[in-house]
Amino acid sequence: MSTIQRATRAEAADQTAARLVATARRAFAERGFAQVSLDGLAAEAGVTRGALHHHFTNKSGLFEAVLRAVDAEIGHELDRLYEAEQDRWKALRSCFHAYLDLALRPDRRRILFQDAPAVLGTRAFEILMASGFGPMVSDLRDLVAEGRIRAIHPEAMAHVLNGAVMAQVMWLAEAENDDGDRLAAAHAALDAVFDGLTAGSPLPGETS
Repeated sequence: MSTIQRATRAEAADQTAARLVATARRAFAERGFAQVSLDGLAAEAGVTRGALHHHFTNKSGLFEAVLRAVDAEIGHELDRLYEAEQDRWKALRSCFHAYLDLALRPDRRRILFQDAPAVLGTRAFEILMASGFGPMVSDLRDLVAEGRIRAIHPEAMAHVLNGAVMAQVMWLAEAENDDGDRLAAAHAALDAVFDGLTAGSPLPGETS
């Protein structure tokens, strides 16, 4: 097989996988994981069920691919927001606040926070918690070095911030008819966490 033929086959395989992920994303968002059949997905995507198994093994594997695609999509939106802000500290805060709104968009909410824990268990949280973790640690390290925030271990604080926003979004996702009070409270709580990191702010038990 020539190099061109191999490249063509690889490109076709990538296109098939992408079509399956896009089709599954719509189906999972609209009907939920339990109500979606592999036969129906394969037919809607215009591929055989064998092709679906070849690319993703099973429905859970396809769901994980969808979760990763949605997570990456949110990441791209946060990157644009981050790059638009000149101040790194303000950018980091803005991205955490934006995550609450972006992740809870109806077509994402069901996939990320309603079905994912049941389908993938703790693996779902591991995937979401790892997203953008390295750059966040780097930012926190630089902000500590610049004296912009308290001298707290950057990696430890990154875990705290990621865990906080993940707990917030799960709390928000469980409320089917939130009148906005929960969301406002979540944003206020995040502000309190970030304010506590600002250089010069005393930790609990300290005096200013």
